[in-house]
This record gives sequence, structure tokens and C-alpha cells, in this order.
Amino acid sequence: MRKRKLFTAVLILAVVIALILSLAGCGQVAEEKNVLRVGMTREVESLNPMLVWSMQGYEVMMLNYNLLISWDEDLNPIANLARDWEADEDGMLWTFYLHEDVTWHDGEPFTAEDVKFTFEYIRDSEEELGYFYDYVAGMEEITVVDEHTVTIKTDEPLAWMPQIWVPILPKHIWEEIDQEFASSEFENEDPVGTGPFRVIEHVQGQYTRLAANDQYFKGRPELDEVILITYANADMMVEALKRGELDIITSVPAAQFKALVDDAVPDIVTLAASSPSFSELSFNVWEDAASLGNPLLLDHAVREAFEYAIDRDHLIEVAFYGYGEFGTTLVPPLYDFWHLKLNDDEIRHFNPDKAKEILDNAGYAVGDNGVRVSADGVPLSFELLVRTESPDNQKAAMLIKEWLNTVGIEITIGVIDEGTLTDRILESDFDMFIWGWYVDVDPTSILKIMTTDEIQSWSDCFYSNPEYDAMHLRQQRILDWDERQQMIFDMQRIVYDDIPYVLLSYDPELQAYRTDKYEGWTRNPALGPVIYTNTVETYERLQPNQ
Repeated sequence: MRKRKLFTAVLILAVVIALILSLAGCGQVAEEKNVLRVGMTREVESLNPMLVWSMQGYEVMMLNYNLLISWDEDLNPIANLARDWEADEDGMLWTFYLHEDVTWHDGEPFTAEDVKFTFEYIRDSEEELGYFYDYVAGMEEITVVDEHTVTIKTDEPLAWMPQIWVPILPKHIWEEIDQEFASSEFENEDPVGTGPFRVIEHVQGQYTRLAANDQYFKGRPELDEVILITYANADMMVEALKRGELDIITSVPAAQFKALVDDAVPDIVTLAASSPSFSELSFNVWEDAASLGNPLLLDHAVREAFEYAIDRDHLIEVAFYGYGEFGTTLVPPLYDFWHLKLNDDEIRHFNPDKAKEILDNAGYAVGDNGVRVSADGVPLSFELLVRTESPDNQKAAMLIKEWLNTVGIEITIGVIDEGTLTDRILESDFDMFIWGWYVDVDPTSILKIMTTDEIQSWSDCFYSNPEYDAMHLRQQRILDWDERQQMIFDMQRIVYDDIPYVLLSYDPELQAYRTDKYEGWTRNPALGPVIYTNTVETYERLQPNQ
């Protein structure tokens, strides 16, 4: 699970943003250069790849750095820093042949030593650096064959090779950075990569500015600069797009997106793109004494009743303005090969009478005030947390509260900012919350968050199932894709049956962009978005309209 699908509000007035950009020289630059302005409603939390976790943070990282591989519109791996690769018959020795004309932003040559260093730096750290550790943990031996060839010997076959989702770092800079420091306080204020753009200015919570890499090995982009600008709210962002002050806006809340669609503004394309993301209602199912969640949620019957009590079709229509698809299993349907499609009779559809029956059979009687109580007299009363930054989730929470009330479950809604929610999740100080995930091309990452080892790390529901844990390790080693597919299906079924989540919806990426200034907007995958995707093709291909 590479990144959270989140939106952080940063209280910046439009006039202040304009002033800041003017002071930064952005207003003048726009008159002289090809500048792409991207609007968003959350900040880029860090320039350090080991500390980023949001879609916005990863977007900047992908512009500044390169992976060994990329993906085409059908999600097949294609060349990036590695121009080619091959594996031996056992699938345990991989050889990567690197492009020979690549330089770092500071002019130093990129070599196989940088690849070896990056993977060993992450693998050998006690900090399990960033999101990337699992991709390198199984690398037993990394050998520089020559300046532009590197081999990787794995301890066992790795099913997701060669898709190593790790940004390659410059050895000559990062070898001076202590790994503990890299995982905590290192700001990476002047990030040096090989990517098509280089960060030249970053004002936390306000904007991030990148300049084209003149020596980019795939060819210098036509864009001279990219500026990602944080807006205080979606309304301000949408108005800036209409006025032509922005070229594209991303992760648009459903209400504002629908208004844009209805307005049909000339030169603005609205794109509800397929996206490998979902929104979930997450339960605290940690059985440890340290858990601060309501222990009644450890009862499977209670969680099952929750799901039957929620009308997801209506929730998507009302709270998400129709933008979404009924959620079921962990891997989104965009990744069709790995997505477990349940039969209709397997799905826990909206059925409040079924929810009441389950609670009745589990011994939760209706109290005098209409709230059910356990055999010990403890009321079924829970706190549902939602983020200040997501009006869609707040509306969903209100609907969920009403539905659960009809079956005898009392809900209190707590609206807090995402930083506070993150802290409470790490401390297991929650009953339930609504949030979401954006899923990697290979399913290993989203499956990983449900493993026991991820409790108080990437896990956000504190789920534990030893059978599931063992399967997660095994599926990474199965090279036969049909066999691996079946195991991944089985893992999704286990999670679906155990109900640590109620998947509310598979979410599209809602974007809007102008066509009067630039052409070359590229969707990847074929039905996906034009930015905030697995690649940076749009940034590489955009050019001024003739």
C-alpha cells in the first residue's frame, strides 16, 4: 500500500497564495515559460521519499526521481532507468541493464552503484525505511557487474519482480545520511534525482515548484516548470481553474466535481477516471490489552451487523454524488486479474432486518432508550471518526449514523484533522473511522497492511490472522500467476469474511483540466487519470497548443 488517498486542508487565503507565488517569481515565469499549475487541497508533507505517504507527496517524488521500471497503459512493466532486464530459470537471479546516458540533477553520472546502494541502504536499515522495505527485503545479494549492469540474487523467487517500487537515490549524497535520521528528521530540502523535473522551491503547506531537467535521459520535457499549489478549500481551487490560474485540479471532492460537470465550462475537461483506490470503514479489531478501542467491536456479529445496516448504494449516490462503485474485496477492480469478484449471494447487501436478527441472536437486547446492550449491560455505542478535510466522508458518516440507529447501534461522530487521526490510529485510540487507500500495481502492498507485523505500523485496523500472514509470505514467492491469483483470491476472501473493514466504495480519481493551453494529457492506465497515477507520462508529454 503505497499511499493514503487523503486531503489535508491548509488555511491559506487565495490572496496570500497569489502574493507568495508572485514573490517567488511565479507570476513572471508564467508569462515567459511553459508552466503547468496543479491545484490540490492538501500539502506535500515532505521531500524525503522515506517520509512521504500521501498521493501528493508521491507525485513530487515521482517527478524528481525514477524507478527502475515504469508501466504502459495496460500495466505491463516497461523501461525506465533500466532499459532491459532478464531472469534465470529459477527466477532468483535478475539482471538489470541500465541506460548509459543518465545523470543526476547535479551533473554526477548515474551508475549501477547507485542502484546497489539504494537497495542495500533500505534493506539493511533497522528502521524499515519508508514504504519500500518489503521490495528489497528478499534481495540476498546485489552485485555491480559493470557501470551499467546490476544483478540481484533473491533468497527465493519474488513474484512481483521486476516491479521494484523504489525510487533510486544518489549514492554520493545519501551515503552521508544516517538511516535513523533519514527515517525521522531528514528534510531533503534540495532533492537530487534523475527525474524529468527537479524541486527548486518548497514552501511547506503552500506550494512546491519544480523545474525541467535539461539533461533528462528520455528527452527534456516541453514544460519548463511544474507548480503544485495547495488551496484552503475545493471551492477556491475550482474557481482558480475556471479563471485559468490553474491548468489541472486533482482529487476534487464529489460535490465540486459534479458542479463542474453540470457547468460544462468551455476548455475544461472533467475526468472521473478509474482508480485503484477505495474508501473503507475501518474497525479497531486489536485484541491486545493495549487497545483503546471499544472491545465490543471484537465481536464478529457486531461488525457483520454494521455491514448489513449500511446502504452503500445510497451512500455512494448521496455522499459521493454517484461517483464510486460498491466495495467488497481488498484489491480494486481496476486490477482485474487480482480482484476477487464475489457472487451476489456472497455479498452482505443492505438488509437492516438481517442486521437486527444477527444482533438478536448474539444476545444484544434493545434497551429502554432504543440502544442495544450486551449481556453485561454495555451499550452498543461507538465513536466514528472522520477527517475535517473530507466533506464527502462527513456526509457518509451522518448517513451511517442514521442507518445504525435504526438497528439499535448508537454512533457519535468525531470530526478531526488527518494528523490527529493518524496519531490516534497509531495509538489504537479509536473505535472506527472512514479513510482510504491507493493500491500499487502489484497486490502485495495492499495485502501487507492486513498482516500482524504491520500492527502499529501500516495497519490501520490492527487485524491479525496467522493463516493470512502465512499466505501473504507464500504468495510473494509463487511465480505461476494463476496459482498466485488463486491464493490472493483466498486472502481477500479471508479478510472479507473476518470484516476488519467495510469497504464503502471503490473510488474514481476526480480530476479537471484545461485544454486551451496544453495538449498531450495522457491517461495511465488506459482508463485511469492523467496525473496522480503510476507514471509521470503527462508531465513528460505535455506541450503548448500550436
